[in-house]
Amino acid sequence: MKRRGATVVRVEDASTLIIRPYMAVRLAGVEAPLRGSPEAEMARRKLEELTLNKKIEFEVQEWDRLGCGIAMVWLDGSSLNEAMRTYIEGLGKKN
Repeated sequence: MKRRGATVVRVEDASTLIIRPYMAVRLAGVEAPLRGSPEAEMARRKLEELTLNKKIEFEVQEWDRLGCGIAMVWLDGSSLNEAMRTYIEGLGKKN
């Protein structure tokens, strides 16, 4: 698929965005920390801080069984996938 633009309207977890036009997009290659853990909430808040109500570009690589697009995502021209991978890895090293 080609790159498309969208606005983030909600952040579900550390790797899932709800965008407008309405659909769910998961960051390809980003594994969110286990739900309910302090790291999961920290990572979700970080993604929200970076993206909520902001314009992104995304390119869906594949679709999961629930219809969520697994995508490469860019914010201001930089890879959001890479930024979140690095942030989440850093959370793991603090423990």
